[in-house]
Amino acid sequence: MTLSVELSGLQAAQTDLDTIGNNIANVGTNGFKASQANFADLYGNSLLGSAGTAGTPGQGVMTSSLSQLFTEGSISTTGNPLNVAINGNGFFQVLTPTGVAYSRDGSFGLDANGDLVNSAGSFVMGFAAPASGSTAVAAGTLGKLQVSEANVPPTATSTMTMSVNLPSTDKPINTTTTPFSVNTAASYDESTTSTVYDSLGAPRTLTTYFTEVSGSGAPPKWQTHWALSNTDGTMVASGSGATLSFNSSGTLTAGTGTINVATLSDGAAPLSIAQNFTGTTLSDLNFGVNSIQSNGNAAGQFAGVSIGSNGDVVAQYTNGATKVMGTVALVNFTNPQGLTPVSGNNWLATVASGQPLTNMPGSGGVGTLESGAIEGSNVDLSTQLVNLIVAQQAYQANVQGVNVDQQDVQKLMTIQ
Repeated sequence: MTLSVELSGLQAAQTDLDTIGNNIANVGTNGFKASQANFADLYGNSLLGSAGTAGTPGQGVMTSSLSQLFTEGSISTTGNPLNVAINGNGFFQVLTPTGVAYSRDGSFGLDANGDLVNSAGSFVMGFAAPASGSTAVAAGTLGKLQVSEANVPPTATSTMTMSVNLPSTDKPINTTTTPFSVNTAASYDESTTSTVYDSLGAPRTLTTYFTEVSGSGAPPKWQTHWALSNTDGTMVASGSGATLSFNSSGTLTAGTGTINVATLSDGAAPLSIAQNFTGTTLSDLNFGVNSIQSNGNAAGQFAGVSIGSNGDVVAQYTNGATKVMGTVALVNFTNPQGLTPVSGNNWLATVASGQPLTNMPGSGGVGTLESGAIEGSNVDLSTQLVNLIVAQQAYQANVQGVNVDQQDVQKLMTIQ
């Protein structure tokens, strides 16, 4: 008689209890995935052939594997723009002191050097930002993502595209008898304002005036003028701009000009703005501004950073400008069950998991990111408590089996 069968049952039940206990202990751990103990029966083999016939009892139970349940945990909103949760498949790739690891925990922040790190201080890996002027989505190999808190330098406005509708019902103006003057409202039909910047980042108000010129053809041409003023209303400079021509359908056929200001009171470089009116129309509708697009900006201080659903790490500045600092990478595996869990909410790749497949969020089979949110544990506490009762009963039953075998052995020992 042997106690091996009951002992194998005790070991299996203990493994089940340990697994369930670990699940329950991590019910509040971000990105934790529950595990499940899987068991298989045991039969012995001999040189005469395989055992396990109808008359052969088994030799107990063994733990065949511990499988991980990679279902998505509940996602809760935190309001922290650097917290991100993965909607769908994939893992974050992080660089720990011992090497590369993978995680579902998106509780990120910035360290003293501006590097994006997780709650354990491991570096979050991602793609470098595209080079300035590039049309690429992401560039470079995987690396640490760093957010620069340097100020954004000022940039002078050099181009402007203004699209407006000019009313064909406006009264033509005789520009010979009534020459244009900023101070004479009768010398122009319409006007609109926009903001431009000099090389020091100082904002200026640019007013563009539109005058329908009488006797200039059918449809008549429109003469533009401009006036540049400081924010307090003080006039800086003024001049004539493009002459706009239209065909019989009211479509613009010609109209570009350049605004030149040689001297600015703050010592900024001369201002030169190429102005065009692409998209401007002539119709019986009222005057309206469809769009004004221009470059240039004031200087800006770093104001914060956030992570978008596409993984872009975007810095924001006080002047309203934004800058992409890089893109968080997501990694998937052919067999996630082959990953080895380690401390710190991480997994390590193994031969069984396959090579890491790295993509940008939302591509290559990986999910997207939800900003300002965290994925919690996927442990179902109610289910685990029920499983705990079942495992405890199995343990107690195997203990009882051991007691019975011990009593039988003691009786055998007393036989004379």
